[in-house]
Amino acid sequence: MTTTPRLLLDMAGVARLADVRRPVASVWRRRFASTDDPFPPVAGQSRGRALFDAMSVAQWLARTEHGNNLDAVADAAASASPPDFDVADAEHVASIDALLALRSASGDAVGGHGAHELQRRAAAADPDDACIVTEISGAPASWAEWADLFADAAYSPIEASRLLERRHAATRSSAGSSGPLVPSAEALLVELAGALAVDDQAELVVGAEITPSLVASLLERLGDGVDLVVSGLREGRRIRRRHLCDGLALPTTDSVTDAPRLLIERLPSGAARSTSEILRAVDEVLLGMRDHDRAVVLAPAMALVEAISASDGLARADLLRSGRVRAIAKLPAGLLTAAPREALALWVLGRVTGDSSVADRVTAVADLSDVTLAKAQRTGLVNDVLAAMGSARDMYAHAFRFARLPRTTSLIASRRALVTGGSPRASTFRSTQDLPALLDQALENLGEDAPELSPTSAPGRVLPAASLEQLIAERHLRLLAGTRVAADEYYESGFVVIGPADLDDPARIGARHVDPIVFRARHPAARVSVAGDVIFRTAPTAKAWVDPVGSKVVLYPARVLRVNRADPGGLVSELIAADITASTGGAGVWKRWRLRRVTPQTVEPLRETLADLATRREVLARRIRSLDTYADLLSAGLVSGALTYPDNAATATPNPH
Repeated sequence: MTTTPRLLLDMAGVARLADVRRPVASVWRRRFASTDDPFPPVAGQSRGRALFDAMSVAQWLARTEHGNNLDAVADAAASASPPDFDVADAEHVASIDALLALRSASGDAVGGHGAHELQRRAAAADPDDACIVTEISGAPASWAEWADLFADAAYSPIEASRLLERRHAATRSSAGSSGPLVPSAEALLVELAGALAVDDQAELVVGAEITPSLVASLLERLGDGVDLVVSGLREGRRIRRRHLCDGLALPTTDSVTDAPRLLIERLPSGAARSTSEILRAVDEVLLGMRDHDRAVVLAPAMALVEAISASDGLARADLLRSGRVRAIAKLPAGLLTAAPREALALWVLGRVTGDSSVADRVTAVADLSDVTLAKAQRTGLVNDVLAAMGSARDMYAHAFRFARLPRTTSLIASRRALVTGGSPRASTFRSTQDLPALLDQALENLGEDAPELSPTSAPGRVLPAASLEQLIAERHLRLLAGTRVAADEYYESGFVVIGPADLDDPARIGARHVDPIVFRARHPAARVSVAGDVIFRTAPTAKAWVDPVGSKVVLYPARVLRVNRADPGGLVSELIAADITASTGGAGVWKRWRLRRVTPQTVEPLRETLADLATRREVLARRIRSLDTYADLLSAGLVSGALTYPDNAATATPNPH
């Protein structure tokens, strides 16, 4: 007989169900506590977290029309779990995943059956106990009922399995180096695999730390002709479950053909945690390779490229001496969700170069520690790796984007860092060849703050830079002197005053004012700024700032540059300010400052985009200052005893009072 199990949600689950951010869900609980239709009460606790009845929350969301999920009631089971299920427990997750795989393989519901019947059906679907029989044996009956609800809420068992994987990954905040990868890191592995697989009938061999979702992406990139080989351990069983759930043939644990193999290994894995253990694991990969095999190893940079101890240095030198390490790349920090400050590195292994002596052998080494792995950067690195996998002639014929080619013997002889910077052009942002790729990287970094209008990479006309003196003579610019203001002219309100020192910290602008009537009377010939004026100084350093609104009094010796809007000559105020700030200061030097220009049709779009970005930056700066102020006040209040958290702070939303 089928019964509906009780399902619970924590606040993160509430946010997931409602399709809102976590703080929004917390606000609902507090704000509507005393209304006629309050947020549902706490139904239990787990590890200090408040739990709520999933159906009560879903019905409240539907009834009050809160959140962004119109199907909250139908979707509740996908965000919730039974009281005795822990999504952070890998064995619990494996049991539910096995039930989902059994439902997919059999085509029938798994709930409403006794343990013996479930075992019989599991054995029929998995006669060799490759992925589900063991996992199902310990699953409570309520979990089978939930697996059916979960599959229905996610629209299919395979989607439920993917969602379960993501929910489990979100709990691994303390996993460190073995924690989940960010999407750009997984995309790099997929793109490398696609480039390195030279045979459509090759075997893909994945290590224990490669997730089912990443395996699916790898197979999608490599095509149907590739055979998959997985670990015989627990991690390999989860990949087989995903295949069973997706109706695919189960992968093997051993190579069965002589076809070229592509090995994807991620470390640390299992017991291999220290630098020496990671290097031993790499050695095992290397020893198992044949001449036509290739391998990608992703591991902490501290083991693969950073300075290491003498004993570990000898082990790493032996690996490099083999000649199979064809490319080395240090990747940027931020690729691990559980360790955002830790950097990873890649080793790409292949056959030994046969056309060079040991003394002449080179290894491609790239430093991407300051590069975001956007699409263009990943493509550049993949192209460098492909060139490094070829002959010596191929390598020297390739224009490397990130890599350099030191002699392998120099790497073997050193225990110091293998990657010490010096990527040929990674930071040369004025290279026109690099600009489209770097803009791609910068846009990805901006995220939601990216401007709506972005230029294409099509070539355009170029206007040469010109000296400030020439631009003034051609009347594209006007130079306006600052005004000497006496101390008794300052007032509580009126025209904002900006002096040379204010250019060091534009946030201070607005602290001083002059009375407009007094100012006009004493300085009848003086002018206030207008929107778009560039206010600058020449000493002690060159500094400039664009006035976004105007009506400011500029104090001598600061001056104003005003662009002739009728004939700007390709000048954009924000570019002028940037060029001045990057120039050398000093008396009389300003006349020789070189200012960049753009074509006439580019002036307005660029000016509007730069002004918009400046406004967004100021908004973010204000938010940062507000966060700093709140943090200081909160700490001071709690330390002094003026504030306190409620007694139930472990389960309540923090709200000191």
